[in-house]
Amino acid sequence: MTSSPLPVSDRRLLLLSRDAAFNGVDFAEVVDRHGGRLDVHFINQVQVEGTLARDRPPVTLTGGGDPSELRVHHIHEGTAWSTDTSGRPVLHLSAEVPEPGSRYTLTVHSDRVDPWFRSAAVTFLDRDDGDIDCAPAPPAGPGPAEPAVPIDYLAKDFASFCQALSNFSAARYPQWTERSEADLGVMLMELLSALADELSYLQDRIAAEAALDTATQRLSLVQHARLVDYEPAPALAATTLMQFDVAEQLSGVVQCQGTNIQGEIVQFVAGTDIPGMAAVAPGGAATGPPLDPRWNRFADEAGTQPQLAPYLWDPELSCLPRGALGMWIRGHGHGLEPGAELLIDTAGAAPGDPPLREVVRLTEVTEGTDPVQAQDVTHIRWADGLGSEHDLTRTQVAGNLVPAMHGRIAEHVFMIPGGTAPPADPWTPPAALATVRTDHAGAAPHCLYTLTGPVAWRSSAAPDGGPSQARPALELHALSPDPAVPAAGTSGAAAAWRWVPRLLDASPTTQCFTLTPDRYSPARITADPPFYDYDGDGTTVRFGDGTFGLPPVPGTTFRARYLAGGGTEGNIGADTIVTVTTGGQAGALVWRCTNPFAAIGGVDAETRAQIQDRAPQRISAGLLSLIGKGDYEAAALSFSPTAAVPAGQAGNPAWARQARAAFRWTGSWVSALTLVDPVTTEPAATQLGNLAGLEESLNARRLAGSEGAVALPRYRRLDLRITCRAKPAHRRGEVAAAVLARLDPRQAADGTTGFFGHDHWTFGGALDALALITVIQSCPGVADVGAIRYRRKPGPAEWEELPAVLGIAPGEILRIDNDRDRPQHGLLFIEVGAAP
Repeated sequence: MTSSPLPVSDRRLLLLSRDAAFNGVDFAEVVDRHGGRLDVHFINQVQVEGTLARDRPPVTLTGGGDPSELRVHHIHEGTAWSTDTSGRPVLHLSAEVPEPGSRYTLTVHSDRVDPWFRSAAVTFLDRDDGDIDCAPAPPAGPGPAEPAVPIDYLAKDFASFCQALSNFSAARYPQWTERSEADLGVMLMELLSALADELSYLQDRIAAEAALDTATQRLSLVQHARLVDYEPAPALAATTLMQFDVAEQLSGVVQCQGTNIQGEIVQFVAGTDIPGMAAVAPGGAATGPPLDPRWNRFADEAGTQPQLAPYLWDPELSCLPRGALGMWIRGHGHGLEPGAELLIDTAGAAPGDPPLREVVRLTEVTEGTDPVQAQDVTHIRWADGLGSEHDLTRTQVAGNLVPAMHGRIAEHVFMIPGGTAPPADPWTPPAALATVRTDHAGAAPHCLYTLTGPVAWRSSAAPDGGPSQARPALELHALSPDPAVPAAGTSGAAAAWRWVPRLLDASPTTQCFTLTPDRYSPARITADPPFYDYDGDGTTVRFGDGTFGLPPVPGTTFRARYLAGGGTEGNIGADTIVTVTTGGQAGALVWRCTNPFAAIGGVDAETRAQIQDRAPQRISAGLLSLIGKGDYEAAALSFSPTAAVPAGQAGNPAWARQARAAFRWTGSWVSALTLVDPVTTEPAATQLGNLAGLEESLNARRLAGSEGAVALPRYRRLDLRITCRAKPAHRRGEVAAAVLARLDPRQAADGTTGFFGHDHWTFGGALDALALITVIQSCPGVADVGAIRYRRKPGPAEWEELPAVLGIAPGEILRIDNDRDRPQHGLLFIEVGAAP
């Protein structure tokens, strides 16, 4: 066992004691710098003479001078040692002459010298250099008094700053009287005022954007709302169904337009290749079916000859009844197949009456012949019955139905800086450069690219069957450095990057991006690389940084194809989208178009006032932190193992029937124990997994400095033996069955449970004998109730008389499952005696 070293002061006291056997160097004095003479003084009177090392230099001088080590020797062998007035040894040495002001460390090597006190610092100074004073220089005296200048703390703009600086200069420099605009001082004063004006604006903006009530930028509002788990709604695009008549087969998208009720022109895109709605095949071709002239509403461009005309077997039987599952149309060779959609459009009986329109999905197509009239006919069937009655004499059948969304298709090609050399003109597509920005010091850089137009969002159902969520109508694909060539390693197809609502939810290897409501504009284009700065609201593609999301490889070229539009202006009426704006040969092939149904679903983005009003309501609707035991119980009751649908909503009942929380002091912190009673009986592995998920959910919301734990309650299992007598004219078996049905905990056909149903018993709920007797007595055929005995499970096999109140512990729940396959969970025994 080794002891810790003594402090220096204590160690020096040991060397100064009478019993000291070792000595130490006290200090070294330079006697003559030019001659290199110095004296070494020791601490106590212990003799060091004759103990100096012989296998190495007994005294060394090392340090930072030139040379780095001085050769040391005794002045005279006989006069090397002496003593001072106190009898302490003094060693007289001479060494090489160092440079003035050099500082060295002198070390004495001897077995009688304490290793801790064997060295001393030596500075070679001349006698005429004067004494070295380590004390700080005295403070300078007060300067001449300056005139007090009033400071206007309300100066916030250019004019007020100019006035403040003018007042200051007049007080500080009274000789300066020239105040013309051409004066150099006035120009400098205006430059400083302009800079102060800009800094004041930035100060006000930062202070305003830091709070939800005063923020004006949508990026700030969204970030504040997300802190309380509220996601502001973006602008959703209206959708509808378009019907086309074409001259030849046509695929892809068709740009068309209509007018709203205010007479404004509204752009729509129809087809199966709308961004974000259809998969993209190699080469960018749409995978959906093309438009075919055989499915037109009219066979000619003038619109006089029906293409899919209904066929009447009897002119007097022209009614297609409600709920019909099929009909006949004229001719063969229509090319219809199961899965195709057709529009059944019946005009109103009188002018001004609205038409009846329904869309059916075909399940069977059969070609046949009317032998009497020698007509080729085709029978079509669908799965769901019609919702209205149609008069076939006023009915038209049309195909070429494709979805349409409000907006216009836009496309951008941009490159991630780095890797291959950027093009000469970064503003000429397809060579626009993305932005690389660092949000704050020490953070990893993000690659950003600002889109020119607002991205339309669409409402789509979640893939796991949960509630619908907003997704952008945007597709992002990584290309090779040449935009015309697909990226390598993608089997000939462009590598798609997936959109995520937040990068915080993405792993470091997830190939994804997100959209943020901000815009970045070039501040210095001539810089290398160009500098981009925040420039208000917009739509920006943001990539990951390696911690949240995978960053793109420098030099990668991306193609962003999206739908620009959205909002309530897209909610236009039926038969208003009748103009095709697609140019070229594709536009010439379209004879006519229309929207049989109104465009619906367009929603404006939440305004600043709406976000400021709704985000705080999210806090009051449900606390994010768990404080009291009621919070823990409510959070446990709202927990659902399936996170797609919140507990309590349709399709996902709550996992816990009831919960009980209690706080315990562990001696160092507070621990919250939550007991949970599951609704259903689950396998042990599933039950443990759900408990672990609940505990993780509660710990994510607990207060700092506390801990939480969850567990299943203890169930008080009992066997009950009930003796009663039947009334005259009642069979004992039927009476026993009636009593058992009234007490059985299992669910009956009508959904109700008996007296011992699990929903009727809570934590600590006692068994009241009078209440039990009342229920039994109310059963048909029961004359009276005799003895009621019970026994615990597990426990002794002896039966005991049921007391007036059988108490249950606060953390326990009474259970009698009456399951013969699991007798350890409690059974009911009903004994019915003969009538009195």
